[in-house]
Amino acid sequence: MLAAVVAIIILAVVAVMVYQNLTPPSQLGLHQGRLAALASTPNGVSTMAQDSDKSVAPLNFKADLKATQLAALRAFAHMPNNQIIERNERYVHAVFFSPRMGFRDDVELYFDQQNQVLHYRSQSRVGYSDMGVNRQRYQRFAELYAEAP
Repeated sequence: MLAAVVAIIILAVVAVMVYQNLTPPSQLGLHQGRLAALASTPNGVSTMAQDSDKSVAPLNFKADLKATQLAALRAFAHMPNNQIIERNERYVHAVFFSPRMGFRDDVELYFDQQNQVLHYRSQSRVGYSDMGVNRQRYQRFAELYAEAP
């Protein structure tokens, strides 16, 4: 009897995690010129984060908005396992996924023309810690972005 209850609880937890992993968070996007705040869990980074453990530096614009957008998209093109979900003049939403387990991380870019900086936000959909994956992804993105003309 106890084993059956434990099995049901485990299946329920797994079902919730699968659902969360496959469903984009509702708070994504631009809200009054800002990307969403990160969750309290240590599984994301953002150029708009107040917490130094989650903060990364915004990237300076290239020559203009178009050059900045092209450099950002080229960086994504050189990074494996991602898909652009939404793209417009001010915003990009991409989903990165781990090939083995299929975990999904949402990466957002905000092209802040007023301040001439590119804002970045990356957060895992499920799990408590990302073991530094989102920070490493930002660092790789920043390197590829810097290399672009």
